Amino acid sequence: MQFFYHSNLNADNFILSSEESKHCAKALRKSAGSYIFVTDGRGTLIKGELLSVYVEACTVQVVERMENYGLRERTLHLGVAPTKNPNRMEWLVEKCVEIGIEQISFVRCAHSERPHLDLNRMERLAVSAMKQSNTTWLPKMEAIDFQQFIKNYGDSDADKLIAWCDDKNNQQLINYPLKSDKIILLVGPEGDFSKEEIAQCSQCQFTEIKLGNRRLRTETAALYGCVILAGKFLN
Repeated sequence: MQFFYHSNLNADNFILSSEESKHCAKALRKSAGSYIFVTDGRGTLIKGELLSVYVEACTVQVVERMENYGLRERTLHLGVAPTKNPNRMEWLVEKCVEIGIEQISFVRCAHSERPHLDLNRMERLAVSAMKQSNTTWLPKMEAIDFQQFIKNYGDSDADKLIAWCDDKNNQQLINYPLKSDKIILLVGPEGDFSKEEIAQCSQCQFTEIKLGNRRLRTETAALYGCVILAGKFLN
């Protein structure tokens, strides 16, 4: 089943973007009368009939509409410090979308190596990963300072988890008993969180957890944590 993307599926008829139309007409060689599936990245999935097929524009008529397709009982919000190499964050976004995630915050910490990210590119990669994996939910994405992240989410009633390199911490994520239908997982930079950041998280009732007994790169730790949570609690 091949998914296409259109940001607004409210109408009964719509035209695919030039990029999606080109893929539909040229790569997949669809013709008028064929059926395709289109999602808006917000849980809506429609089965549509192609009324006309051109490389520049394909017209679609809605045949069947499904709302909240693939909605999960729990939501996962990843806060992660951007790495110096942006390719690693791009890889992380793709993989997180494939396994399922509702929000990604790129958190600028005291020891962060990269202050800025191209969110528009990240969103395009997320759309591509969503279509490839036949999912219908795009994560909300933001770039945010650590202080603002704590201000926005520190009082949340979610299960708030922070992964950091502390030899005294023996709480393994895989054994952690979740209590809420919302999960926030915070992963720091390769230089780790500062003492002040750890203290702030502690004040906001973040639980310190371990992701195994190996020292992992930031993007590896983030994905590993998301895979554990998705496999154990979310699917």
